[in-house]
Amino acid sequence: MILAFLPQATAEILEIIATVTFIIYLVLQVYHSRYMWLLYIPSCVCAALNFFNSATWAFAALNIYYVVMGVVGIVRWKRDREKYEGHGKAFLLHRLPLKVVIISAAAAVVLCPALYFLLRVLADPNPFLDAITTTLSIIGTVWLTRSYIQQWWIWIVADIFAIWMNVNLGNTWFVIQFCFCIASSFLGLYNWNRRAQYVD
Repeated sequence: MILAFLPQATAEILEIIATVTFIIYLVLQVYHSRYMWLLYIPSCVCAALNFFNSATWAFAALNIYYVVMGVVGIVRWKRDREKYEGHGKAFLLHRLPLKVVIISAAAAVVLCPALYFLLRVLADPNPFLDAITTTLSIIGTVWLTRSYIQQWWIWIVADIFAIWMNVNLGNTWFVIQFCFCIASSFLGLYNWNRRAQYVD
């Protein structure tokens, strides 16, 4: 049994705020706008409260991680703009090194089962879905802060599992949010391919 600490109405309001701000963030992300981080952070705070409330521990902690990575993203993207000032394209991307792929895969192999067993001990209602979605999202966020275009593929897979998990939890607004995430990921792939310039 889940012992919620927020009234149902408050939890739903947080879910709606998180969804609306996250959808605006996604639109800005498709266009590689640095302002996206300013919506990302409050959206993740609202989502974290909602997932803590439903005892979905890894996804709640993941949203706290997102807040930290939002700050990292602001700093990294600002540094890139200053370093490569004068490039003609709308925004700049980095090529994904093989070393990063190998490290990310190794991290996933270790983190996913570790999270699964931890979440079972913590009585998470969806330990498998929470573990795999959290693992993929951690990797996707790191890749996003480094402007790797392949981050979009990570998000597509992660969002499929996130939809499944939120259907199980009855989080209608988050299901809508993650459906929108998948659509925006395909649009982001197209837009980043068309408008971006690689700097390494």
